[in-house]
Amino acid sequence: MENDFARFNGLLTTLDELYESLYSAMRLAPTAYFANIDDVTKEDFKAFSSGELMLGHRDRFNVQAQMRCLNALQCFHRPSRDISGRVAGKYPGILLLENHDDVIDTIVAINTTKTAIKQCVQDVDPVTGAHRRNHLQKHEFLHQHRGAEIISYQLYRHIDVINCRPDTYTALKSVNFYWAYKNADQRLLPDRAKHYLYNCNSGLNDEQLKALSQQIDDTRHSHRFYVRKTRNASVNVSLYYGAVDGKPVVNTINAAQPIILCNYEDVPTIRPLSTHVPQKRKANRQGHAWVCLNEAMNLYTRPITYKDIEREKFQDNTINTMVEN
Repeated sequence: MENDFARFNGLLTTLDELYESLYSAMRLAPTAYFANIDDVTKEDFKAFSSGELMLGHRDRFNVQAQMRCLNALQCFHRPSRDISGRVAGKYPGILLLENHDDVIDTIVAINTTKTAIKQCVQDVDPVTGAHRRNHLQKHEFLHQHRGAEIISYQLYRHIDVINCRPDTYTALKSVNFYWAYKNADQRLLPDRAKHYLYNCNSGLNDEQLKALSQQIDDTRHSHRFYVRKTRNASVNVSLYYGAVDGKPVVNTINAAQPIILCNYEDVPTIRPLSTHVPQKRKANRQGHAWVCLNEAMNLYTRPITYKDIEREKFQDNTINTMVEN
């Protein structure tokens, strides 16, 4: 453990030195953008997670945005103990780099060091790749060493560098920041759904459980069953490269930290972060066809669609082809 702490310390020192080297060498264009998003306190996290809290933000541009972006790239801690660590670390922004060739090796070294830090905390087995520390042990290792305010995923996150002109015919035209509202859906076969029903701490009595179980049996051939958990809203950025053969060329990535653009001729249009609309999370969960069987268990059902049938036929045909070959 002591050797791990020493290595961890050394890697953090190396990381600080690499950032200092990067910031002293990089040459930035005047155009920049940063979205300063409100923090979420631990007390307010439940309201945010349930889609009842709207997050405000303030747009920053050019010099102010550059300073915020540079600080954010090197920010690995919560502002205070009152801030929820599950939401902290949202720093959407854009920097335009003018001397890519001069600093790309330093950026690669930063990302390599971040990976080494992550592996040190996880205590990765060099042969099997398995983590020799469980989640709690990783948490204790980090927080004993760097305090409870450290944000591990921000410490591990690589710097993204986007080539604005990946080929002769394609050029980045616009950058669009927006809130993403997604569900994490886990499909359950009917018998598995019934097993989940009886083994989940739902607070339902025997009569209620029996009625839901019967509903699953009655609709097992016409409906799908899912556990639906709404993820916390995140910020994405859509990179639009124009159209090829009439089809838009778009790349979407997570924008939890500032993104560096390079190799551009014309500065892309930057569309600031859209307004956070928490109600969309509930709307996404419900949808047109979804029926909630039990909200406490996040158990939902919906009718089988034509697309479901076609998708399963395709999967069956693919499997049969693989078996035959």
